[in-house]
Amino acid sequence: MKVTIKDIAREAGVSVTTVSRVLNNKVDVSPKTRQKVLDIINKLNYNPNSIARGLVMNKTYTIGLIVPDISNSFFAEIAKAIEEEIRSYGYSVIFCNTGNDKKRERESINLLKSKQVDGLIGAFSNASKEEIIALNKSGFPVVQIDRLVEDSQVPSVVVDNTVSGYLATEYLIKKGHKRIAHISGSLDTNTGIRRAAGYKKAMLENGLVVEEDLIIEGDFSQESGYQAMMQIMEENKDLTAVFAGNDMMALGAYRAIYDLGLKIPEDISIIGHDDFTLASLVRPALTTMQQPIYEIGELAARVLIDMLKGRKNKEPLIVVNTRLVERSSVKTIH
Repeated sequence: MKVTIKDIAREAGVSVTTVSRVLNNKVDVSPKTRQKVLDIINKLNYNPNSIARGLVMNKTYTIGLIVPDISNSFFAEIAKAIEEEIRSYGYSVIFCNTGNDKKRERESINLLKSKQVDGLIGAFSNASKEEIIALNKSGFPVVQIDRLVEDSQVPSVVVDNTVSGYLATEYLIKKGHKRIAHISGSLDTNTGIRRAAGYKKAMLENGLVVEEDLIIEGDFSQESGYQAMMQIMEENKDLTAVFAGNDMMALGAYRAIYDLGLKIPEDISIIGHDDFTLASLVRPALTTMQQPIYEIGELAARVLIDMLKGRKNKEPLIVVNTRLVERSSVKTIH
């Protein structure tokens, strides 16, 4: 038969309330009584019902994590960092992968709320703006990573994507490139919008023309990078360089260039963004803007824990820096 809290109390010769206080690590139990109860718990192999405890305490010690694409190692590494940091505080993670589907993203938010998670971390698109703002107004703890919902006022851990997009494009310009294409991420995300804005700003400030047919929207996936690169090359044979909005799309662009019988960087130079695991393993190794991926995950977890403990965030927007990692995918034009 399943052991209950009443069985523990009876065996230890204490009240059910005392056992409950031991289980919830309350301080007003003597060390001798606490140890006695813990010994009985171990002896009877008691496992508390977390759902029942959650209903009583209005706390489940679980948090929800929503990412758009777990096959992208950028999000896999962030998820790992969050899970490891959250576990150190006694919490567990319920994970949702939306597959870059905006409907699934909104469904995931509602699903995790119905599971009574204590808080939520996610990379959200603007399609979920209504849901995120409502959660924030209700006082439900939410932290955003990587992708931001505009005007949501939700605590966030991000990079300055406009600056990062600018620096990536400026690097290509300094290498002598003038006809530079941009494969953007989804323009329904703050990330895609701002990296594209950085690209345009760098072009204009360096006296170059922003050609709209050299800007193709992807969705951060490798396949969208492939399709965008094919579309760009169809009518722009004199193109010399591409800034891909993330490394996954950069790898898709690699495949398209090779399928067209061209070489990197001899014919086309490519710079990516994120510096995920495969960026240094492909050949030629990908030059990219490196995000401190693990740090972003750790910071997001700590911000959420602070919220769960009732501590106010002094800095609702935490911006971490990217840095250029030079490898072999960009050539200099003299």
